[in-house]
Amino acid sequence: MQAAPRPDPLIAPALLALLAFLLGGTAQVGAADAMPANRDGAAILGRWLTEPRDGIIEITRTADGHFEGQIIGGNEPGKLDSKNPDASLRGKPLRGQVIARALAYDGANKYSGGTIYDPASGSTYKLRMELRDDGTLKVRGYIGISLLGKTQVWTRYTATTLDLPPPAR
Repeated sequence: MQAAPRPDPLIAPALLALLAFLLGGTAQVGAADAMPANRDGAAILGRWLTEPRDGIIEITRTADGHFEGQIIGGNEPGKLDSKNPDASLRGKPLRGQVIARALAYDGANKYSGGTIYDPASGSTYKLRMELRDDGTLKVRGYIGISLLGKTQVWTRYTATTLDLPPPAR
């Protein structure tokens, strides 16, 4: 009886390397699917829940290619813009107002050049945003230089209701 041929000692490691490469490529495709390519800044489009979880902001693209954010929901549906510096606008509901304007995509998931209106204070600030790797949106409103400001982290909002639970008292 003839002895079975011995396998080439280099074949097994080569097959393992090929298998690891193929599986690694699949994992990378999965990660890319989870976070869409952001070549034109469109990855921030959609609905976002503000950090204090009291407002829903929808980010859209304007005709000139900039991004803006409009209040479309929240925990006080009839709340008025009572802090607006323009007295004629203080009776206007907050829901429906555009609060983030003229935001430009800088590349590398970063946005700048816009302004954001804070209904709690009635003030308007310069604006920067960054879409982070975990899918959250870092929103920074500031005066003058970015060191003088406030940051919130918004999360993607996927629920269908636009009315959030009322604030805890």
